[in-house]
Amino acid sequence: MTANQIFGSPDDMKLKSCATLFEAVSPPVSVFARLLERYFQGKRDEKTLKLMGKATGPAG
Repeated sequence: MTANQIFGSPDDMKLKSCATLFEAVSPPVSVFARLLERYFQGKRDEKTLKLMGKATGPAG
């Protein structure tokens, strides 16, 4: 099942953004990192990263 199937849009993208933010302030291998791996192929939300000043470039 995908995050979109569970939450619908735009809530799936809100989940990705929140998980990206909370992962940044959590210990390594947090529930937020695992959530991003499982539902978003390990990709973080680029807009959230940019707002935090942590943009990763095109590979994201």
